[in-house]
Amino acid sequence: MGRRRILAGGIAQESHSFNPVPTGRERFNIQSGAAAIAGARGSNSLLGGILDAAAEADVEVIVPTLFRAQSGGPVEDAVFAEMRDILCDAARRGDFDAIVLPLHGGMLTPTLHDPEGALMTALRAITGPDLPMTAAFDLHAHVTPEILDTCDLLAGYLTNPHGDQGATGRRATRAALDILSGRLRPVLSAVHVPMLTLGNDRTDEEPLQGLQARARAAVESGAAYDVSIFNAQQFLDVPGLGQWVLAYGNGRDAAPDALALDLAQSLWDQRRALIGTYPSLDSCLDRAEQGTPRPLILGDQGDRVAGGGPGDSTHVLRALLARPKLPPSVVPLTDPEAVRACHAAGQGARVTLTVGGRHSTVAPPLEVTGEVLGLGTEAHITYDGPADAGYKARLGAYALLGLGNVQVLLTDQPYSYLDPDYFRAMGVDPARMGVVVTRSGYHFTLNFAATGECITVDTPGMTSYRVQELPFTVARPFFPLDEMDFAPALHAHRSRAG
Repeated sequence: MGRRRILAGGIAQESHSFNPVPTGRERFNIQSGAAAIAGARGSNSLLGGILDAAAEADVEVIVPTLFRAQSGGPVEDAVFAEMRDILCDAARRGDFDAIVLPLHGGMLTPTLHDPEGALMTALRAITGPDLPMTAAFDLHAHVTPEILDTCDLLAGYLTNPHGDQGATGRRATRAALDILSGRLRPVLSAVHVPMLTLGNDRTDEEPLQGLQARARAAVESGAAYDVSIFNAQQFLDVPGLGQWVLAYGNGRDAAPDALALDLAQSLWDQRRALIGTYPSLDSCLDRAEQGTPRPLILGDQGDRVAGGGPGDSTHVLRALLARPKLPPSVVPLTDPEAVRACHAAGQGARVTLTVGGRHSTVAPPLEVTGEVLGLGTEAHITYDGPADAGYKARLGAYALLGLGNVQVLLTDQPYSYLDPDYFRAMGVDPARMGVVVTRSGYHFTLNFAATGECITVDTPGMTSYRVQELPFTVARPFFPLDEMDFAPALHAHRSRAG
């Protein structure tokens, strides 16, 4: 028998139904073949974990293509179709033994509310029902019946903020190899819970910490082969929005039904406790004015690119400029027009610009006058980690605008700034700032912990946890927008164990 081979690849992006800016091809880092493998090897990423597990088993990995983008508006249909066709063409060649898909799970296109399910269905139509196919998803994925019916095992992150991307890729790969060898006949117990977690949903804090501990104990004791608790992306107006508990057993008589039902009931019982609160922006800036021993790293949760926002809200910038006694501060802002104007003026020029507020309507565009401190047509970053440690990405054009003690990092594309290297790559050392603003709610806290004190602040915008302000229609009913009677019930699905 020759060396076994795994087909891996796909598309990873988290979409926001109410962000009007489509995510086009230019927003994606696209790699394939040896370049994709070299870029991911040794990194704490889903593909990095797939490669690690495959290497341990002496299995080759084939990567026809991997599209990866920051969160944002729905992905253009043509981008999804390009990726799907490349993977399906590779699947038709049939020179592999299993499929492992490193995806996000929370993506939309204008015509598809479940692109990942559509991809799996297309692949399954080519491979037939017997070839092992597993997937690794973000904890904030939108799980659907179509995904569960076509995928033999779906592994989700177990941490939020996410630090186990590599481990999740390894879990999905080991499951595929166990199915291939006959060691695993997965049988799924799945429960959907029609609710959202809103702000108090870190897995290193209660109540999710306790639920994840119970799930982990079940796996460690052998009561389940794998367990994932999915806390769906909160800004998807799609059918069936909500939480999913997936508990996999091994063999026909090993369905962990009681475990899945119990975890789902616990989620529902603690639904009100999963709605969090944050300190005000003013209270954090008061502290910064008084002086803090370490930089304050603030997460602008109202305009989180990490949550699908446009990244052009001027709400925090206005607050910074209103306080001349603040220490040196930096705030990122998406504004292609302002970037072009700075490039036209040149480094060292003094310019007057109207910035931000094109898509984030909570604060209007702002006229500012300052000095162009830095320019670039592109930048390259490597994540410090621990989240996605070693992941490499290319950024587009940027300009650094000085407004006294406030520096505005203008970019032609929205970025989440989950890692300090975003700032360093564009000429700002976050460790030397008094206030650093990220376009993230809490994912930034892992990678910025060594840089400063990380605080998520209560700011308005389309990624604020004030979901009652968003025009949900398709996804309803769900808690907390709707009060309802709910009792956990098992989802019927295809099972390899029969």
